[in-house]
Amino acid sequence: MDSLWRDLKFSARSLLKHPGFTAVAVITLALGIGANTTIFSTVDALLVHPFSYTNQDRMVVVWEQNRAMGFERGSVAPGNFIDWRDQSQSFQNLVAIDQQSYDVSDGANPERFPGYGVTSGFFDMLGVKAAQGRTFLREESDPGRNQVVVLKHSFWQRHFAGDAQVIGKTISLNRKQFTIVGVMPADFNYPYNSGEMWTPLVFTPEQQKERGEHYLRIIGLLKPGVSLAQAKTEMRSIAQVAQQQYPDTNAGRDANVVTLTSDATRGARTGVPIIMGAVVFVLLIACANVANLLLVRATSRQRETAVRLALGASRARLIRQALTESALIGLAGGAVGLLIAIWAIAALARGIPEDFSKYIPGWDRLGINPVVLAFTFGLSVLAGMVAGLAPVWHSTKANLNEALKSGGRSDSGGGQNRLKSVLVVSEVALSLVLLIGAGLLVRSYVEMSRADLGINSDNVLALQVSLPPDGYEDKNKKIAFYDQLASRVAVLPGVVKAGEVSIVPFSSGDLSSSFQIIGRPPVPQGQRPAAQVRVTSPDYFEAIGTNLRRGRLFNSRDDANATRVILVNEAFAKKFLPGEEAIGQRLNFGGDEKANQEVIGIVSDVKNDDLDEAPDPTVYSPYAQNVRATMSLVIRSRQEPGQLASAVRREVQALDPNLPVSNIKPVGQMISERASPKRLMTYILAVFALIALVLASVGIYGVMSFAVTQRTREIGVRMALGAQAFDVLKLIVRNGMKMTLIGVVIGLAGAFALTRLLANLLFKVTATDEVTFAGVALSLIAVALIACYVPARRATRVDPLVALRDE
Repeated sequence: MDSLWRDLKFSARSLLKHPGFTAVAVITLALGIGANTTIFSTVDALLVHPFSYTNQDRMVVVWEQNRAMGFERGSVAPGNFIDWRDQSQSFQNLVAIDQQSYDVSDGANPERFPGYGVTSGFFDMLGVKAAQGRTFLREESDPGRNQVVVLKHSFWQRHFAGDAQVIGKTISLNRKQFTIVGVMPADFNYPYNSGEMWTPLVFTPEQQKERGEHYLRIIGLLKPGVSLAQAKTEMRSIAQVAQQQYPDTNAGRDANVVTLTSDATRGARTGVPIIMGAVVFVLLIACANVANLLLVRATSRQRETAVRLALGASRARLIRQALTESALIGLAGGAVGLLIAIWAIAALARGIPEDFSKYIPGWDRLGINPVVLAFTFGLSVLAGMVAGLAPVWHSTKANLNEALKSGGRSDSGGGQNRLKSVLVVSEVALSLVLLIGAGLLVRSYVEMSRADLGINSDNVLALQVSLPPDGYEDKNKKIAFYDQLASRVAVLPGVVKAGEVSIVPFSSGDLSSSFQIIGRPPVPQGQRPAAQVRVTSPDYFEAIGTNLRRGRLFNSRDDANATRVILVNEAFAKKFLPGEEAIGQRLNFGGDEKANQEVIGIVSDVKNDDLDEAPDPTVYSPYAQNVRATMSLVIRSRQEPGQLASAVRREVQALDPNLPVSNIKPVGQMISERASPKRLMTYILAVFALIALVLASVGIYGVMSFAVTQRTREIGVRMALGAQAFDVLKLIVRNGMKMTLIGVVIGLAGAFALTRLLANLLFKVTATDEVTFAGVALSLIAVALIACYVPARRATRVDPLVALRDE
């Protein structure tokens, strides 16, 4: 221990004597370690520990799947859930979750909040208890006894100002009185941080038999000793029995069981591994840079090393001393890197808007924790050792006689020069791979930003209104309300057009329905094709900016007494009616002949979810023929859409003072939020690529500068014998560009192989895009040329007499 302490003190004094060298080495490693710490924290939060529930290793999610129809994560019908819960033996408990909205109207301004209805055992399965009060009792899942609510901690703080006496008080939800029985801990946010409260979910006898409406999310807790494979087998056997018993609704519908963690991390698993590979490259480049710095330092200390060996020091002793010094550099780099990571993680957390990030499991857990600290410490030591190993080994192989005769002259053997060259080639190759990957993602993002979305989101505001059952039981009342609302909003100052739709594009809404094309052979219910369904008012398409391609749009004559009509998009016509005239075709969505609907027009494709997705086949129905209680108002204005929010809210309150307005947001903001994960990933990879480029350039510059210093006598001799400045310039640049070109060739080969991993993330850009490959390679060569030119230019100014006299 005393020996180690002496080594540490000696290394610290040595590094402090050369602050310039130490600062460059520490900052270089700090960049690599900080980047890796940032991404490790992200991986830990999003992939490893998105949740922290007691029984997380036994928790699963159960979905409906129909591979013939192309989905594996389908919502579950209540009747199917009842079958699974009552017949399965693999689960300790099986719970249904229904996403709901709650209108809170106990004040002057009614508000709408998202929440969940959950069946018995939800909180017990997750292993969480209320911070105040309690969770649900089993008997509160019985009809008539379910008027209780558990609040999210943040809702309790905002709505009740943290009232410690809130338990037992009542709150008006959807115009019914609910008793508050509990407040959850501040860190409880399942599912996905999007619910503000939970109520018991109770199915009526009719709902328990319902197999056509699929809207439930199912989670389960496996019994101890039951494997995931066993649960899958059992659930699929139950589903197969249901297929035979209920062919009209369950034909082709199977059950899919996945772990809670794998289901929650499916989105992060797409991009995070790519980023992980990128930061490893950055760290390797940083280590290579520091290794070159240490090689230069080792060369300048050859005489010192030779003297110590001559006086009896063992090579092992010198290696330990040098590794201690490099480890100390690594630890210092780790400390600075940790500060960089703290800042970077905070910036990363802001990279995705809160309204979108709250749906990403684990996003709120980003930060530095003990696991991340341990990772940073271990990585710091490892990086320092890796960077110092090769220079240390070469320095202890010095020829004693040559080193002592040199009289302190810096001279490096061929082995060290070769190692420096290898390190530079490696830096260039790794940098090129990163730059090409970033270039592909940047091009992809640009193409995605330019993509035709099928709408014009400029100055468009969207908001949602939901009519309660009380007072709006009759469909004519619903139609009258939405007609009046649209007409009142349309005359507001600055409004160009106002229309209504059941699901606004890019609002994360989804509703599909199966159908039968009239005139074709009947298809069993479970095997019928499906399309997205949207209900709209006549003015919606003009308000959102979706163009009519052929036929006509809806008008005021398409009411409940008229022939039932629909519009389809181009994707629908191409997929289901190829080579046929879509207008005039009739579709059936309900099985009843009265449900036949005639296609009267074709509209342009609209991307409903992601900017880089293929548009879904979509059917539009006039709301006067298919009215919904919940509709969204879409308003095109001549001004910033946010300025209309207060005026529109007043118009809603004028029609019904108890109605809340929710999800008020410009459509352009919705689009930006949906694009934010890909935008953030592009930015991250681009930053890492730029760091790699800077480090590689510095590495090339450093090696060439040292080469000029080493060859000062040679250059002086050449110039004394008649060599011109251009000859010296060409000599130095040629050596540097030789290393660069070798690195570029290796990097191109590596990029050609590795960028294929990006294929699923690219939009309208191939993984081997020639423009990106050529442009990045030429840019890197140009930067390397500048890095070589500067020291080469300095070499041309060597005075032959001074160089020879100094030698």
